[in-house]
Amino acid sequence: MFEYDRTDDRLTLRSEGTRWLSNGFDGGYREADAAHNLTVPEGFDRTNLAAYADERLGDRAAGPTLLTGVSQRHARCARLGPVEVVATAGLSNPAALPMDVDARSAERGGAPPEVKGDEQVEGKPGFRPGTVNVFVGTTRALDDGGLAGLLATAVEAKAATLLHAADVPGTTSDAVVVGADPGGGFSRFAGSATAVGGAARACVRDAVLASLASRYEGEAGPPEFEAARYGVVTDESARVFEP
Repeated sequence: MFEYDRTDDRLTLRSEGTRWLSNGFDGGYREADAAHNLTVPEGFDRTNLAAYADERLGDRAAGPTLLTGVSQRHARCARLGPVEVVATAGLSNPAALPMDVDARSAERGGAPPEVKGDEQVEGKPGFRPGTVNVFVGTTRALDDGGLAGLLATAVEAKAATLLHAADVPGTTSDAVVVGADPGGGFSRFAGSATAVGGAARACVRDAVLASLASRYEGEAGPPEFEAARYGVVTDESARVFEP
């Protein structure tokens, strides 16, 4: 489905006339001929991410764009049936979600927990290194609801893969882009029981695992949470009630 143009710090996925949905910084639905995965330099401190992406892309075709601290040398692809996936994976900023926390909502009087994910790193705002970025494309046509379903399926597969590989469901800056060919045969749904969704799950798993293997080649594996450079643990409890 995709044609690729890759350097160490940029990967462009070309697919003419694709309908995309992204949950990245420039997220939402759009039609575009390409999508992009950009590697940012160490110490990246830009806050206007759209302007930064425009500068990096120059006269290349505009399209959904994701940012990462992982070199595009570690990008890996997987293809099965009507689906193709590209992933870059790094885990220096894991986001743990433990299941054994005590309920403490009453003590806070219902106040929301302090947000940790936007804290500064070494005095610089915003972006954290690492990140798991996933691009999913299908030759099937999907409407907006189908694209949203495919996004959910891909995020679920990413989380399951990372739980297996590193005991965390994701990082603080993961993002997923999904795309469908409007000229393909129409599929109404893209959940796990569908041909599109089932293929997407397998491709996301295999591409993410392959990228992790490349990123941490020669090491014992992805870093344990305690050894990661950055990260958050969501150990607060919400107030649970009946509607």
